[in-house]
Amino acid sequence: MTGQTRTYITRGLIAALLLLTTLSGCGPDTQDARKTFGAALQAEIGENHPPVTDYYSQRDFKPVWVSLDTSLFGSPSTTQALEELIDAVQQADSHGLLQDNYSLDALQALHDAPPASPEAAAAGEWRAMQSYLQYAQDFAQGRYSQASADNAWFIPKPPFDHGSQLRQLDDSGVSDSLQDLLPQTAEYRRLQRARSNIVDIVDAGGWPTVDAEGLIQPGEHHAAIPDLRRRLSISGELDSAEPQGPAAEDPTLYDPQTVAAFTKFQRRHGIADDGIVGQEARQMLNYPASKRLEQIDANLERLRWLPRDLANDRIMVNIAAYWLVAYRDGEDPLNMPVIVGEEQNQTPAFHDTLEFLEINPYWTVPNSIIVNEMAAEAAQNPTYFSERNMVVQADWPLDSEVLDPSDIDWDNYADPDANFPNVVRQLPGPDNALGRIKFMFPNKFSIYLHDTPARHLFEKADRTFSHGCIRVGDPIALAGFVLKNTDGWDAARVEETIESREMTRVDLAEADRLPVYIYYSTAWVDEDDVLYFRPDRYQRDASLMLTLKARHSPVSSDAISATPDI
Repeated sequence: MTGQTRTYITRGLIAALLLLTTLSGCGPDTQDARKTFGAALQAEIGENHPPVTDYYSQRDFKPVWVSLDTSLFGSPSTTQALEELIDAVQQADSHGLLQDNYSLDALQALHDAPPASPEAAAAGEWRAMQSYLQYAQDFAQGRYSQASADNAWFIPKPPFDHGSQLRQLDDSGVSDSLQDLLPQTAEYRRLQRARSNIVDIVDAGGWPTVDAEGLIQPGEHHAAIPDLRRRLSISGELDSAEPQGPAAEDPTLYDPQTVAAFTKFQRRHGIADDGIVGQEARQMLNYPASKRLEQIDANLERLRWLPRDLANDRIMVNIAAYWLVAYRDGEDPLNMPVIVGEEQNQTPAFHDTLEFLEINPYWTVPNSIIVNEMAAEAAQNPTYFSERNMVVQADWPLDSEVLDPSDIDWDNYADPDANFPNVVRQLPGPDNALGRIKFMFPNKFSIYLHDTPARHLFEKADRTFSHGCIRVGDPIALAGFVLKNTDGWDAARVEETIESREMTRVDLAEADRLPVYIYYSTAWVDEDDVLYFRPDRYQRDASLMLTLKARHSPVSSDAISATPDI
């Protein structure tokens, strides 16, 4: 081979390598496209999103959702990550979220017709990233972004940081990085499954209206009974809408089988399970399936507001269910009914940590109760306070001077705007409004758990009777549950101390300082997969349901600015 031939071969190989480099998209054209794309993407992002800008800078503006291919045989395309994002957004409804809030149509259009120019690719990239981050934030913190006070919810939402989430996206991929943000609890999964069942009912046309007036008693005949059977069969309390036994001959008979199914319905909906079809029951029966679906969505949202790291040992109080569950790792939960605030004295949703118990507590009467309730009666009845084992004292300390109530002009304080300058205190005893035990977790709402002498109120289905504090159904059992590690204390000693009628403070050992979560949930599913609903006594569902039905403004840079105040 001559030298000239070798030169020609060498030049040919170099030319071939350059051609292959160009065709593979690794040459100067790709570098130019990346620069153009990077500049365009920076312009799309703007100056208000440093975590996103930093993320792309660290990856040299390599796109996540679109593919830059400037090779001779290349064509515009998108990435597997975009397909995963589309799949995830298509499941938004299963979480009670709207697909449109995450620009599903735009994502699909981006996938189906990938942009050809770097500038158009940058616009598509930014839109997809906004959708991802908005979806991630709604998974992490919920859709509702208004101030906590608007929904009387003061439990801090889980944290969410865009920079951390983008790093998680790189580490885990789209699907896992989103799923990890959701509540990893059986309660959330069960309610999701129940939602699917209600969706099927809604899609099939819902359930029939039970049209009746007055009361329908067991054993009576009524033209609405066939509709009642159909209604109960659709929601699952009755196996079949076909009348059985005596009702087979007369379907209008309110027969025992239908009565049993209806009492099950009453228990599921938090109304007296007497089997009588009355006005409140008809309201529950005729509440549309579509509205029940919205109610489930509102309560999935509330579950997303709860911390993801709930302690194994904790006390949970569901205001709307009038129910307390206390958990200790490795033990069966302790369950009991509770009484919560009246509608005009609503119990807020918040959390704090149990610190001490008071056995045989004093009740220091709030000013609001003195001026709104007691003063007017005391003005008419000189023995009002002595009849109730109460004293009026000059100041807050227990050893303050005791005043004679008859020396006070109570008419001056029978006004909602009045400020009573002294202290009214009820002494320990069986009739004390706080009962025998008070469970203290000091907080800005002055809300705590306590016993009550009014035990008959626990028999009621609707238990909104307090001024905001939470009365517990079995205070001795709760005290025994709490006092696992506090030396010298158990349920038996608590009962002995009660007999003394001496106020006794028990400071809890660190391991007994359980977190207390007071929350509001009007729909949940129990361990047996039974779906329960409760009346929205505090009217907190309505605003939340409207918010979840509303669309985000079109996904924009505002959607992923700083994490909203919570």
